Amino acid sequence: MTRFHDERAAVIAAQIDQINTTGWESACDLALQQHLVKGGLPPVEAVLRFDMFRKRAQDTADKRQAIWAEQVSQGISGIEWYTVEYGGMTVELPRLCEELMLVPGDKEILMNSKSVALDFLAHWNLAFKLWRYDRETDERWLSFGWSQFYAEYISREWVEVWAEDEVYQILLPDGTFQDKPTFAINACCCWGNPEAIHRTSAYSDSGSSWFQWNNFTPWR
Repeated sequence: MTRFHDERAAVIAAQIDQINTTGWESACDLALQQHLVKGGLPPVEAVLRFDMFRKRAQDTADKRQAIWAEQVSQGISGIEWYTVEYGGMTVELPRLCEELMLVPGDKEILMNSKSVALDFLAHWNLAFKLWRYDRETDERWLSFGWSQFYAEYISREWVEVWAEDEVYQILLPDGTFQDKPTFAINACCCWGNPEAIHRTSAYSDSGSSWFQWNNFTPWR
């Protein structure tokens, strides 16, 4: 469940989502047209189709920028509040909506939520094992301690949390299946520009460190 920090943001997010959908459908339509042409395309037609694709992509980008500029000029917050429910505990935290831009004051909202996230994670730290994801190692997931996590938490600016609670079936040696519940709490300690934390090129000015509390050994 989510809610926008500023109710006016709902209309803007819907507009951006529609622009993205239309742009994607247009791009797929052009690609399909080219695929269906038998024997390939003459060089001139290929260039024309590429120019059409590029123009449509630019038109989509321009429409997004115009709406975002209006959002920022009106000071409409890009923050949405999401609810994490797990084991009878509920916590509400902010994040930047994917369809919106950051406006002055939004990052402070993210940063002010740190302690709420920490209390939630501290509770589940008593029940689960803690791991940290490290893309630089062969193991990927490294066993971690709470004090190590806390040091990372202190040095970062805000925290994003999500939960996984599912049951899947595993095949036993005798050919029967067994339900295996999987429980996990994930947290990313983030820093820098919220609009850039998911871009590899933004590191190390912006980024996040991924931690997981669970009842199993993570995939390698």
